[in-house]
Amino acid sequence: MSDINRHRSNIDEIDRKMAELFQQRMEEVQAVVQYKKENGLNVTDRSRERQVIEKHLPQIDEKWQKYYVRFMQDTFATSRQFQTEYLHQNESMLKNEVDFSDYTDNAFKAAQRARQALKEGKPAINATIGSLYGSDNAITAFKSVYDVYNAVSNRRKASYAGGIQGNADYNEAVFNWLNRLDNISLPHRSVATPGGTGAICLPVFNCLNHRETLIIPEIAWGSYRLMARQNECEVITYAMFENGKASINGITKVCREVMDQQHKVVIVINDPCQNPTGISLGSAKWEELIDFFNELSKDGEVVIINDIAYLDFARDCDRATEYMAAFNKADRKVTILIAFSCSKSLTAYGMRLGDLIILNKDPEKVSHLYNGFLRTARSFWSNVNNGFMDCFTVLMTEHQSEYRAEKQRSITELYERAQLFIKQAAECGLPLYPFREGFFITLRIDEDIKQAYYERLMENDIYCVVFPKGIRIAICSLPLEVIDGLAYRLASILSEIRDH
Repeated sequence: MSDINRHRSNIDEIDRKMAELFQQRMEEVQAVVQYKKENGLNVTDRSRERQVIEKHLPQIDEKWQKYYVRFMQDTFATSRQFQTEYLHQNESMLKNEVDFSDYTDNAFKAAQRARQALKEGKPAINATIGSLYGSDNAITAFKSVYDVYNAVSNRRKASYAGGIQGNADYNEAVFNWLNRLDNISLPHRSVATPGGTGAICLPVFNCLNHRETLIIPEIAWGSYRLMARQNECEVITYAMFENGKASINGITKVCREVMDQQHKVVIVINDPCQNPTGISLGSAKWEELIDFFNELSKDGEVVIINDIAYLDFARDCDRATEYMAAFNKADRKVTILIAFSCSKSLTAYGMRLGDLIILNKDPEKVSHLYNGFLRTARSFWSNVNNGFMDCFTVLMTEHQSEYRAEKQRSITELYERAQLFIKQAAECGLPLYPFREGFFITLRIDEDIKQAYYERLMENDIYCVVFPKGIRIAICSLPLEVIDGLAYRLASILSEIRDH
């Protein structure tokens, strides 16, 4: 018998044993899912899956460990598929491994309840809205922006963009706006997207394979997790705080763990003006992070998705991009993707326009990613808002001073609201996560009472958004007179729940 036939014979015998074990395993899975059905438990238990892998990984030779992890992830995926089909036997229209039958968006659901309460004439406080509102309690629409947009011809608004990548002058205008301090020197290319959401969607879809892991903040915008689920990827979170202050230690710890398992790291860092906490890392921490990622990249590729949705409402907007100078130190195996949103920067939420800027020391890698993103953009949305791309370009080249002045007035008002809320929260002992700037402040609420507290707030006509490890207050949408005293009410209701 030749060597290859002998090895194939050995594999056949192993496969026979694996087939027997597979059937035994699935019979046990069926018993487990029946128990879950009878007791109303969820199909997915990521902590259990991680425990199983971690328990057996030391038995595997180091050269096979990343393949063992993938093998087990596929095994768990098969198990979840069976369990989902078992629980939803008549629901075969969607992918079986991704169950969205119970999907709700917390922010939109809470906003609907708030609007209904106001419609019924109740004195409701709607702290759910992630859009900028003025002192008149109406949505802000910068005059400098819409004067320019209204001057764009109807035919330009009606026509397609110059290409899937967007208009060249728009992409250049976005990069120049972010490079306002002339401190980004890496090769770059850009793809226009439908909002910041589209900009984040592209790398999640393109840079992660089936069952690989996306790293996100432990307190974060829910759509990061949703994008990963739709791409059938895993999610792991990193701690953002240490001793009551912003810290990068959680990032470095989790990134090292993921690199050891999958030899690739794809991480979302929502900075500055993080949603929902309002923290910002600053230049010094970004310098440390890039040094860390350079070292980490010796073991595999690193992709940093820097979600800058709220950057233009930083307290010192003129210097808000200062930290990006650290990007220039990134090694060839560290790629930075900047996800920009016109929705927030230009008070243009309904226009759905953003941009994804690709930065890497190697121009060939930039082009490789650009082409991949372009192909996905063609299949996902094909084209973006042509008229508003023109608006952004003209605004930044001809009317930037008017725009900056108008936006600065909103930044000043926004920070006044934050200062008042934080001052009164300190006076009444309302626990908050550290805040520096941005649209939101988050209450630090223990998980065991969070849902009860959230329900009690709504009973008192205060509508917020639940996040992991906290409850978000949208100071961006609350006039100063509404914020005045709100912290005292929140603290009083929290005391009732704690004393119950």
